[in-house]
Amino acid sequence: MTSKMKFPRKHYTLLTILNLLAIPITAFLIYLHFRPEASAFCNFGAGLDCDKVNKSIYSTFLGIPVAIMGCTAYIILLIFSIRGFFRDQKRLIPYATLFVAAGTAFALYLTYVEAFILHTFCLFCVLQQIIILIELGTFIHLNKKS
Repeated sequence: MTSKMKFPRKHYTLLTILNLLAIPITAFLIYLHFRPEASAFCNFGAGLDCDKVNKSIYSTFLGIPVAIMGCTAYIILLIFSIRGFFRDQKRLIPYATLFVAAGTAFALYLTYVEAFILHTFCLFCVLQQIIILIELGTFIHLNKKS
């Protein structure tokens, strides 16, 4: 295996792991969004309250829960990352990078909402936001090298 072949493999491995972590997180956020009663599992007081964040008016976009949008995006990215082990995706990498950049911008907006409008954070949302930032860095690096 040449070094050119090894290089993207590390990136695709990292992306696969990140997406496999993000999908259950966003699935849990979907569950919390639709759960009628409050969840004590993720509520640690005024500064960390998943229910306040996940049931706020900001938890939907165009009538769709943002957790569903996130889960869908991570499934698409998982397919992309697994596909990268078997096929050359050089021509798709710039588009995937833009897709992740848009997702990151939206996640940063939601972080702003948590910090400055709701004045509380959702622990699982923050974990997901960290994952998408790492994915963006990985895609930028992958984009530069391909």
